[in-house]
This record gives sequence, structure tokens and C-alpha cells, in this order.
Amino acid sequence: MQSALLQILATLTLLGCGVRGVDVGQDMRSFSSAIKDGKIGPNTEKVLYEHSTGQPGVITEQWFTGINVMDERMRIRIYIDGEAEASLDFMLLLAHGIGFTETLEKQYTPWGTRRLAHTADGGIYNTYSIPFSKSFHVTATHPVGGYFFYIIRGVENMPVVVGDLVLPANTRLRLFKNEDVKLSPLEFITLANVSDTAGMLFQVTLAANSSDFNYLEACFRARIDDAANITWLSSGTEDFFLSAYYFNRGIYHLDNSGLTYISSSPANAMSAYKFFENDPLLFTKSFELIWRCGETINANSGCPNDWPPPGPSESVNQGGSSPKLADTVVTTYTWVYEYSF
Repeated sequence: MQSALLQILATLTLLGCGVRGVDVGQDMRSFSSAIKDGKIGPNTEKVLYEHSTGQPGVITEQWFTGINVMDERMRIRIYIDGEAEASLDFMLLLAHGIGFTETLEKQYTPWGTRRLAHTADGGIYNTYSIPFSKSFHVTATHPVGGYFFYIIRGVENMPVVVGDLVLPANTRLRLFKNEDVKLSPLEFITLANVSDTAGMLFQVTLAANSSDFNYLEACFRARIDDAANITWLSSGTEDFFLSAYYFNRGIYHLDNSGLTYISSSPANAMSAYKFFENDPLLFTKSFELIWRCGETINANSGCPNDWPPPGPSESVNQGGSSPKLADTVVTTYTWVYEYSF
């Protein structure tokens, strides 16, 4: 109880002073490692790094590149504290907000933000804070294989700092995934569902494609600590990613959000990311994040509005007309920090 109180007081002090960070402690120690030309065999899970000193800490940066492996098929797994199944199991490109293929996305490189970047053919890195209690190891798998270069850094006995918040010592990062899910018009999909714990939404990536872009009308919503009440998070999909009008100005990369891909041919496709460090979305006992294939308004479970309603089964686009909705294929990655008080 005393340690938790001290941590809360320290956090309030930091917020009051406008400081992002914590004091350096005598027991904080950096670790770092690198691989040059590491060979990955086909469908072989290769260990990239192991750390097991019995001390808690935080992974602070990871950088990846390689030959024949830096594409949408590269899979990374991070096993925390001896777990048999990796709690962080992700495709490399999607973990960096990149939907679809490396060939499609690389035309927009180089780009970078505070948390992630794609700086070359390969050259992908992130500064996600990944906490552990005593150990972890990182692996890579690719169906064809090739050569891999890798850098990892972190600090032992350092707290997890996300934006202006110092999270509790028992914090863990969790990844929720939906992969290539086909949705019918107006169908709901749950991006994350957390119960019996407190936490904070960290990042959301959404990649979608359809025969039209009308799925972008969907409002993001959440149930926070109360399954009976909806918290509205956006007035449309592009609004959630801090853009507007169906991303009509194209690709952008900012610290809070970005659009990594958009195209109307051969499909109406997009992928985007949103971070919640500067606008924390916190919960104390439960959290559910929901998206929809298109939208209705002025109807049961529909998005709230104060403009004229649409027809009985259609969504609304700019100008108030009622476009036809189509099936949409969706992939989502949602990163959530979980902790207890």
C-alpha cells in the first residue's frame, strides 16, 4: 500500500511539473544487443535475444532489417517472464501500423514519428515500452527465411512511463488481434476486451478493404468500466485517426496518429494507427473497444447525430446522402497496458 501511494504521489508531482519521466535510480542499468547477418531458416523460430537477470525492467527500443525477410510475413514473438506462449505475438509490419504488403507501403518511405518509423528498405523500428518482471526472450520466424539484422535496448529497474503517466510496477503490455475478418454491412467487431483489471489503451492499428470506402462512416465506441454505457470515441473511422473526409489529403505520419496506406484500386483499402499517450484512455476494471462495418444514426446502437437521419438501413456520408454498404475485410492490432492497484 505504501509503495503504491508513493508511486501515485510521484506521478502527481510529475504531472504538476509538466515533466515526462522519472528520476534515475542507482539500480537502473541499460542493456543492449545486436545481430549482424543472422541467418533465419524457413519456418524456423530463431531466438534474437534472451535476457534473464531476475531483475524487472523495460524494453525501450527495437530495430529490424534484413534480406528477403523484411515483408508482411515476418513474425516476431516476445515471451515475457518464462511464458510458454508468447503474450506479444505479431507480424512485423502490422505492429508498426503498416497494413497490406511491404511492396505497397515502401513507396511512402522514409517516414518516422516518436514511437515508430520505416526509414529504408527494411529499417523498421519502434520505441514501445515493454515491461517484464524478471526475464524475456525475442524470436523471429519467416516462411522462406533469409538474413536478419536486429538491435534491442532497454533498462532494468526502470518504471513504465507512457506520456505523462508512470504506470504501476505490475504493468504488462497485451496485444489483441483480428486478422482478415470479413464483416457484413453494419456488423460489429470487438478490437479489445479486457475484464477484471485496470489499464490504459496504448495503440490501435486498423487495415481494411472493400468495394467502396463507405465503411469509414463507422464510429469507434468503447465500454469503459460499465458494459451498459457506450463511450463514443469518434464520429467516423478517419476521425478516430485524426484525419477527415475519408483521408482526402492522403498519407501522413504524426506522433499521435498516421495513415500508412490508402488506395481506391484494385480495392478501397487503408491502414492507419493511433496512439493514446497524449489523450489517455484509462479504465479501472474493464474495457471493450468496438468498430463497425459502416454506420447508422438515430437508431438502436447507431452513432449519435444532430443532422437529418438516413434511410432505414443505410449509413450517412458527407452531405447526408445514403450510400450502399459492402462486405469489408478487416485486420486490427490493439495494444493495451494492464495493471492492478
